[in-house]
Amino acid sequence: MFVGKRMTRNVITVSKGDTLKFASDILHANRIHQLPVIEGADLVGFVSGTDIRNSTFETSTVTQLGKILVKNKTVEEIMMREVITVSPWDTVEDALLIFHKRRLGALPVVEGKKLVGIITKADVLAAFCDTLRIEEPGVRIEVLLPREAGSLIQLVRKLGELKTEIRSLILSPLREGFVAFIRLSTIDVAAVKKSLKDAGFTVPELSDFLGRTGEQ
Repeated sequence: MFVGKRMTRNVITVSKGDTLKFASDILHANRIHQLPVIEGADLVGFVSGTDIRNSTFETSTVTQLGKILVKNKTVEEIMMREVITVSPWDTVEDALLIFHKRRLGALPVVEGKKLVGIITKADVLAAFCDTLRIEEPGVRIEVLLPREAGSLIQLVRKLGELKTEIRSLILSPLREGFVAFIRLSTIDVAAVKKSLKDAGFTVPELSDFLGRTGEQ
């Protein structure tokens, strides 16, 4: 999965000279939380709803003659200049890792300096929902496998014999082996588990995973 396939291309943006009031109105009108700041087509900054809420919209100064001058604050005064970005060719997994480590809600997508899109946490979650096909009817089972490619091949062949569609399959390391998380189109999960056990596969129950979690 690549960022370019999941990003929003029609990005709502502001410029450096726009007022904070203008930027705030855009956020509320479009129900978004972040705004890339562009100059021409290039990304030059990033501003969030939190940044705007934590700032006053105006500043005032008093001249030597005692006159009060009120100035509207601009996006340039509060925007983040060192922006974390991704490219369209970065993977969705790369974006997910950045969201997790940096606690961000959105990432501008650039080619060079040019802004070409934006990807949000919601986009990443939708990508994984599509990949795992969890919105479609079916059940998930787990099978413990040794760290051998041959064991996975045998598992897929056995599932093929059972005439059930594999909706998704993920391998995750587990101690000295792997656990295969398999989503199947069947609703007769008991029959599938029995067939796999009869074929020599280790099919754990939920209590096995809860027990391991408690030990760590």
